[in-house]
Amino acid sequence: MSQPRTLSDSPNPRRKFPAFAKRLIKGLAALAIFAVVGLTMLLALLWREHKTEVTLPAPAGHFAVGRATYAWVNNARTDELAPSSGAKREVVVWIWYPSAAATSGAPEEYLPAPWRSALAQHSGVLMSQFFTRDLSLVRAHSTSDPEVSPERHSYPVVIMRAGGGALTTDYTTLTEDLASHGYIVVGFDAPYRTFVVVLPDNRVVIRPPTNDPENLQADQANRLITDFCPCGPAIRRLL
Repeated sequence: MSQPRTLSDSPNPRRKFPAFAKRLIKGLAALAIFAVVGLTMLLALLWREHKTEVTLPAPAGHFAVGRATYAWVNNARTDELAPSSGAKREVVVWIWYPSAAATSGAPEEYLPAPWRSALAQHSGVLMSQFFTRDLSLVRAHSTSDPEVSPERHSYPVVIMRAGGGALTTDYTTLTEDLASHGYIVVGFDAPYRTFVVVLPDNRVVIRPPTNDPENLQADQANRLITDFCPCGPAIRRLL
C-alpha cells in the first residue's frame, strides 16, 4: 500500500528557480562581457584606421597639379540664406590646374588645419575620431600655387559644385586627375550651404538644419539646390 506523500516529499519549484536564475544571470553577464570586448576591439580597429596615413590615387595625366584657394565676395548681391540681413554673398574657391613642374611649390594639405578643426568640432566625437579618417594624414598630389604650365596657351575650365553640403575637397581625387589631363577645375564652398565653411578671417559658418535638403520637402529642396550655386548667373554669362 502506497504511503501518502508529505509536503516535504513533493517537488519544490522554488528550489529550481534560484538555479535557473543563476544560469540566466551568468549567461547575460557573459554576453555583456563579449559585447564590451567586441565593441572595444571595434573601436580600437576604427581608431587605428583613423590614424593610418593614406595617399590618394595618383593622377593619371602627364601634367603636374597645382592648387590655389581664394575667397570671393559679391558686393552687388546679398545672401538671402544668411541669418543677418545685408550680408554679402561669399564663397571659398578652390582651383586645381596644370602646373609648370612637379617639384614647384610646397605640398598642399588635403584640407587646411582650420577647416579640419571646424569639421571635427561640429561632426561629433564618434564621426570625427572613429568613423572617418584623420584628414591631416591624407596625402594629396597638388602643390601650393605653382605657375600654370606653359605647355598650352589656354585650358578648358570645369566648374564643380559638391553635392548637398559636401566639401569641395571631398572630390580631390577627381579634381586632381582632371587637372593632370589639362583641365582647370574650379570648385567652391558657400556659407550656409556647405556643411562647414572657414573664411579667411577665421569665421566658421555652419549650415543650419533648415538649409539641409534632406530635411526639406521635394519642392523646397529643389529650390534650395537650385540656389546652391551662387556663381550660376556669372557662369551663364561666361558661356
